[in-house]
Amino acid sequence: MKDNIYKKMHKVFIPSEKNNYLPHILKPKNLFILAVILVAVKFLLFSWFFYFPKTSDFAVVTTERLIELAQQERIANNLSELKINDKLTQAALEKAQDMLKNNYFAHTSPSGITPWYWFEKAGYNYVAAGENLAKDFTDSDYLNTAWMNSPSHRANILNEKYTEIGIAVLEGEINGRKTIVAVQLFGKPAAKKPVVTPVSAETTPAPSNVGIAPQSQTNQPAQELAQQVPQNTFQETVKPSANQVVLNEVTQKTEPIAKKIYFIIAAGISLVLLLTVFINIRVQYPGAILGSIIFILLVAGIALFNVHAFLNRNIDVPMDGAMVDNTLQIK
Repeated sequence: MKDNIYKKMHKVFIPSEKNNYLPHILKPKNLFILAVILVAVKFLLFSWFFYFPKTSDFAVVTTERLIELAQQERIANNLSELKINDKLTQAALEKAQDMLKNNYFAHTSPSGITPWYWFEKAGYNYVAAGENLAKDFTDSDYLNTAWMNSPSHRANILNEKYTEIGIAVLEGEINGRKTIVAVQLFGKPAAKKPVVTPVSAETTPAPSNVGIAPQSQTNQPAQELAQQVPQNTFQETVKPSANQVVLNEVTQKTEPIAKKIYFIIAAGISLVLLLTVFINIRVQYPGAILGSIIFILLVAGIALFNVHAFLNRNIDVPMDGAMVDNTLQIK
């Protein structure tokens, strides 16, 4: 039985007199069938990545990954790690819910509610605070890269004054389009309630490319603002289940493994082609050689196609990250 298997494998992959120096794998029909299978597998993987990262299950896990990435960025820049604050997390959740419910994506809502309202509504008393926003992403690593590529959002993540963080990631619709929004909040808690209102960044020297959310709306009484904002029913952060964590890890690891397999297949066909050309140089099959080259290029192209990069090519972040700093005014 082993001999039969060996003989069949020999005919499939090794050019010899038994297969007239044309391995069966290089026959145009077989290459076409294999190419269709590989394209179908890639399409299924694409569909998998397109669907599952946009579900709420993945949003929960993404929140943890975004915090982990922010910590890594700070450590790499010799800054202290941030503590997760429940009030900041709650503020981030309510801001995310408000954006989804009222169809906007900005630091300041259409009704004039600034980011700092959500800090105060959650009972977070701060001397320094910041907010990063993003939407239309399916991968937390690409989202973090988008934030770090923006000077103002990077300034928030690497602000040495911040000591705490809270992040919310929610699925919903904005202007009829399904999306996922992320709200990343930073803060430094105050020992006592500041006696002054947050200073507009317009009066604070800053690089022209770092935009600061206007703070003029902060003087509006919290009671009046509360009447404008619908109350949220979300009370606590949902912990990811073991199945959700495993599913997320499988998704993250599937594409690199598939990429390696595709390159191995391309390399294998290349080796068979070289053997076919040189073992008996007098016997050549132009059609099979051309088909093999096209197949190798196709498989290499499929392997190089990065699904995550494609799905995250249009991550939307506001032009500027919002920040406010009262530390210089606290006596």
